Amino acid sequence: MDPEEAYLKKRFIDLSKRAEDKNIVTFSHFLNLNELNIFHQIKKELYCSFQLFGGYDSAERQMVAFIPDALSYVWEDSDMQKACPEQISYPIQTIRFMPSHPKFAESLTHRDVLGALMHLGIKREMLGDILMAEQEIIVFCTNSIADYIIEQCITIRHTNVTASRISTADFHYEPKLIEKEGVVSSIRLDTIIADICKLPRSAAQKIISEGNAFINSKRIQNNTYHCQDGDILSVRHIGKFQIETTDHVTKKGRIRYRYKIYA
Repeated sequence: MDPEEAYLKKRFIDLSKRAEDKNIVTFSHFLNLNELNIFHQIKKELYCSFQLFGGYDSAERQMVAFIPDALSYVWEDSDMQKACPEQISYPIQTIRFMPSHPKFAESLTHRDVLGALMHLGIKREMLGDILMAEQEIIVFCTNSIADYIIEQCITIRHTNVTASRISTADFHYEPKLIEKEGVVSSIRLDTIIADICKLPRSAAQKIISEGNAFINSKRIQNNTYHCQDGDILSVRHIGKFQIETTDHVTKKGRIRYRYKIYA
């Protein structure tokens, strides 16, 4: 086992034990897809229950809240899925960046924003998702660095920006989804990736074998995994997609399916 992976697994277990022993909620840092995959591998070894949240419903980078049993029983009496993020008070802040002078603002990218933040000495694990919109940029971060970001991040690339804190509880985000349709010989993962990403099947198989394909935040390294309706497929360095399978078969015996691209 990779030393970093072993450390991360131990860290998760230690956080869950601390939560249960002290009857408090403990938190991980923001986890990327690979770290979330590692977390899912040790769920049965945890000492308590948990919830995942990244500041909004469809967040890719998420924190784990380790919830002692005494508290989880209380929340389960209500609608835990909806109440949990608010009741737990995740240490997540939502920051909005807007150009100080929109007329002279550049067209910024995710990389530009991340680069500006990392240049301030901020570790990636302290940052959640970065959402790009036409007139604003939304950044999720840990409580401990929110004020620092607001005070210090005044320029992104060559554009002067103004940052302000907004309520995470009141933030609502609807991802822009582009609907597409495809026709494949099967709904195997390698076939679906090849079709969506317009790649040779051998290239899709390489993506899977190298651990760069994730279904619902879990790494899948089996080419023959059959995609299910509603699966969220993330292909590292390429994009994120929602799969909608169908039973429709063409006259030539191929399967017609739909998918959505997270723009």
